Amino acid sequence: MDTLKRKPIEKRPLYRDEIRNAIKKAIMLGELKPGDRIIETRWARELGVSQSPVREAIRELEMIGLVENIPYQGCFVRKVTKKDMKDSYKVRQHLEMLGVQGAVEHVNEEQIQEIYSILKDMEHAAADNDFDLYIKKDVLFHKKIVAISKNDILLRSWEQCNIHDLTYIGTWISHHTLEQLSVRHEGLYEAIAARDTERAARELTRHFEQLMEELELRED
Repeated sequence: MDTLKRKPIEKRPLYRDEIRNAIKKAIMLGELKPGDRIIETRWARELGVSQSPVREAIRELEMIGLVENIPYQGCFVRKVTKKDMKDSYKVRQHLEMLGVQGAVEHVNEEQIQEIYSILKDMEHAAADNDFDLYIKKDVLFHKKIVAISKNDILLRSWEQCNIHDLTYIGTWISHHTLEQLSVRHEGLYEAIAARDTERAARELTRHFEQLMEELELRED
């Protein structure tokens, strides 16, 4: 990693997120491999920031399982296993099933249009191969549905599952293109727009079953 030249991050209120994303991308691209130590001072120097936000970013990556902290040794890249991803999908499926059921019950025409607009933005991002924007819209699509359910505890629980980062990882390791992944959301949108609870439940189940089946296609 000493040979990599990274552009210093402009200091803004949310720049810690950019630090986390820079380290996360290095892991996804294989610049940092499982077992590699993440050295705070090196990242702070390369990104042009202090060590404090780097330390916070590493701590957040530890929370989602990308990094492990070994006492008296430091922080190291951790290999994300199929079990990790399956466990995440299973929890999300149960939470979002509650969200879908509530959304069908409470959704109004304006919200249906909002979901549709997010879906189209997601598909356009996929067509443009804009990975970061695609992830943002994918997460927003699911979050909007959960939010429509009007269950605040459910929404907080869903948000605590580090959905953005886990969606990023799951999409990155997928064998499918962004366009193939984006169209999978159409059936769920159509079911909610039709206010069909049973269909929406089937679509959501299918969505997560496909994600979990794909995990079997990759080596652990």
